[in-house]
Amino acid sequence: MVARREIIVRGRTKGFVISLLVTVVLMIGLTLLPTLLGGDSKYTIAVTGEGSTELAAAIDGIGESGESDLDITVEEVDDANAARAAVEEGTADVAVVDDTTIISDGDVDQQLGLVIDGAHSAVVTQRQLAEAGLDPQLVGDALTVTPLERESIDGEEDGARTGIAILVVILMFFLLMSPTMYVATGVVEEKSSRIVEILLSSLKTWQLLGGKILGLGVLGFVNIVVIAASALGGAAATGLISDLPDGIGSVALSAIVWWILAYAFFASLAGALSSMVSRQEDMSSTLTPLTLLMTGCYLVAFIGTSQPGSMMTLVLSYVPPFSSFMMPVREAAGDVELWQSAASAGLMLLASIGVMAIASTIYKRSVMRTGSRVKVKDLFSKAS
Repeated sequence: MVARREIIVRGRTKGFVISLLVTVVLMIGLTLLPTLLGGDSKYTIAVTGEGSTELAAAIDGIGESGESDLDITVEEVDDANAARAAVEEGTADVAVVDDTTIISDGDVDQQLGLVIDGAHSAVVTQRQLAEAGLDPQLVGDALTVTPLERESIDGEEDGARTGIAILVVILMFFLLMSPTMYVATGVVEEKSSRIVEILLSSLKTWQLLGGKILGLGVLGFVNIVVIAASALGGAAATGLISDLPDGIGSVALSAIVWWILAYAFFASLAGALSSMVSRQEDMSSTLTPLTLLMTGCYLVAFIGTSQPGSMMTLVLSYVPPFSSFMMPVREAAGDVELWQSAASAGLMLLASIGVMAIASTIYKRSVMRTGSRVKVKDLFSKAS
């Protein structure tokens, strides 16, 4: 009942709906940004005159060999006037006349220019070799050198995995902070308005606190699922998903599990600490230890994204609540065994259960006390 009330009341607020929509737009925008900034990768080249057939074949050969990522279409036109008209009308991005002149509307894209120059150089070289009485094929074979194979000890996907780790840490922090603060605010509001006295006439304290944490957690879970779906959907729409490292889906699912464990831990602390005050003005100072702890977890995890194999990252990935931030970093780096994740999650689960038990006791003994701030030592004295 309490959880349902929190979902309905908080979920219908303009703030929640607007923040959810803004988040979706931002995530889709972030996935589209590389494509927008990268410009168009499809080009049409109009060729005409002497050597146009050989030039078209050379450009197609560059594309088929994989030397360029551009999608280039080559069209042969009747003459130079037709080539110029194609550029002016926008049916061609550039035109090459007699394999000597490039016609364009503004500057030629750097990569496209390299492709055209490379094709032009190949055609002219073959022509000059033939005029000198040399067999271009034999000369080409003699000059062909197999390129060195590149092998990175750290793997080719390190940069992408580091970026994903940074994104996970940032999202974890902000998606934890918001619902956790909602829990604290809700507890203080109910206590200051004396609504808690009415609610506790028909509910037990653990039901009231647990229902609030559960209800707001469901809204937070919806938020994180929508973000993940928006990001993956945008990546799929733009074709970026194929460039993501292997196992990114399991990293995303694991991050959601870690979010649940971390939320249970921090939200329980927020509920307990906020129940010790009766005014919104006092809530900030009471929650200072909690915000410092969350910020500390965020900062060390952010440092760990650049050093996923360091001793600090390894140790803190097993120490609750730092593990809720640090283990996703290691998982994004791809150097974690299943048993390591399970062991760390088990320790975090035990820590969350322990914190929930302590939080329930603090909440029970302080939520009905109004007036000045309740001191921790008073809560655990024999008189309590």
